Amino acid sequence: MKSLLKKVFYSFSFFLSKIPTSKPSLFFIKLGYAIRSEAMYHKTDVRAFKDRDEMHYYLSGEFSGSQKIQFLEFGVYRGQTFDVWMTNNRNDQSRFFGFDTFTGLPESWGRWEKGSFSMEGKLPNLIDSRGTFIVGLIQDTLPRNIGKIDPSEKKIILIDVDIYSATLVTLVGLFPILKKGDIIIFDDFFTIMVADHEFKAFLDFLATFPFTYTPLFKCRTGHFVIEVA
Repeated sequence: MKSLLKKVFYSFSFFLSKIPTSKPSLFFIKLGYAIRSEAMYHKTDVRAFKDRDEMHYYLSGEFSGSQKIQFLEFGVYRGQTFDVWMTNNRNDQSRFFGFDTFTGLPESWGRWEKGSFSMEGKLPNLIDSRGTFIVGLIQDTLPRNIGKIDPSEKKIILIDVDIYSATLVTLVGLFPILKKGDIIIFDDFFTIMVADHEFKAFLDFLATFPFTYTPLFKCRTGHFVIEVA
């Protein structure tokens, strides 16, 4: 019996040795972020919206009202959310900045392949003079345009760049101008299948920078809204 068990054990060990270690490692790493993301969602006791549309209409209307704001959207795509914010905030002194390549994802993101969400370089229609689109990769365009953003004014930041690197670059780039009361909206934060992107980037940002925040809202479809404390 012992001899048989040894043979089974050695056979199984030999089988495992043929599997590239990177594959199971990546699986468990991703699983770990998914579990942490779910735990954080359920532990965060704030108002939960049913979907992103309901959340953005509330945030751009009743929540922010007619305040003078600087709205920064990273990941514009077709510009639907950008339009919602410009439509609902009618303060003449508000400014709206949309950062995007408009050529799609620069790398694969979960089941979405490189190039997904492309506008083929075509910018959405912009009929409001308060809005500006800034075209290019964020690591190139944010440093060049950070001077256009007044650090003393209230900022509402929407991060919808999907991938880990772009999320982290956005957070790091904005850190010097963030102040208490600024709002950050994550679009794909509580997203189980790709929790190793926005969610992981935020955790890595917290581990590196002296940043504190207060949770405000969440959404089951992935969104998380925080206020800089």
